[in-house]
Amino acid sequence: MEKAMQSSKEIKVWDGVVRIFHWATVALCVLNLFILEEGARNHRYAGYALAGLLVLRILWGFIGSYHARFAHWLPTPAGVIAYLKETLKGRHPYYAGHNPLGSLMVLLLLTCLVSTAVSGILTEFGPLSGSHLMEEVHEFFAKTLQVAIFVHVLAVIALDRLVRGDLVRGMITGRKRVPAGTRVVDNP
Repeated sequence: MEKAMQSSKEIKVWDGVVRIFHWATVALCVLNLFILEEGARNHRYAGYALAGLLVLRILWGFIGSYHARFAHWLPTPAGVIAYLKETLKGRHPYYAGHNPLGSLMVLLLLTCLVSTAVSGILTEFGPLSGSHLMEEVHEFFAKTLQVAIFVHVLAVIALDRLVRGDLVRGMITGRKRVPAGTRVVDNP
């Protein structure tokens, strides 16, 4: 769905739950990936907190506000292809929420986060607790998450420069500035 933005300069996109989840996840990932000692008590507690946040975010994906719901931002293959074609032509559609590639990145990040949290919990509890295999699985997902985070940060910087996406401000305030007359695509 597209609509022309004539006089409005700001649109509300991200609700408080999404923003708190995002920045709390950033903090917990920085702690667990770069600061806290692997396997230490604080590392486990931060992991449990992240697992709790993930449960909240997944529930919020079904019952939350418009842009928070999975049904709104999950991309279709046709949407991804159309976005790539437009981008390759030098046209960068302005999306209210996530563009189709951004949606795929969020899916990758959530998958890595859930996989890292679950494998971390399974290193402590269950039939494979304490096993070298489970620790390796946990390490694999943590390293994959690091790469995904790096790509995500680079993509946010690049997109902000290409389309003046106001992405970081949007994730802080919940609102994105849109230049007058900009056509906003509402759904990937």
